[in-house]
Amino acid sequence: MITMYAWPSTADGPDALPMVHFTTDQQAGGEVTPEGTPVWLFDTAIREGGWAQFTDFEGWSVPAAGWQAFYRREDDLLAVTGPGACEGWYQGNLGADADWVAAATAQQSVVLLAAPVQHPSLYGYAVEAGAAFALLVPLALV
Repeated sequence: MITMYAWPSTADGPDALPMVHFTTDQQAGGEVTPEGTPVWLFDTAIREGGWAQFTDFEGWSVPAAGWQAFYRREDDLLAVTGPGACEGWYQGNLGADADWVAAATAQQSVVLLAAPVQHPSLYGYAVEAGAAFALLVPLALV
């Protein structure tokens, strides 16, 4: 069983966007390239789920087709689902602070971030390497 972790953050600015970084301890799923390089565990899901390279703002700045997110303030539960291999992407506690909840309430959407890193602090390195992905997903809050 793979455990996925979700880390909330909020982009700066007057129209701050709520974001969620997804990470997992397990990075490779056993598949390797012809050169012998391990393939990222979520490679297929990312390709099939409509994710865009983080640097492709046009690719992820509109709501992603087939995706939806739900956040319940009462118990800090986030549920995210998408098409194909991304169905049931995440369900669990988020650890959202008041700034994240305020941004989510104002925007009614969330930016999902994923990369083959084990902590969100390493996401910048994945962006530089061209291995970071993003989606903009509609968000319902209750």
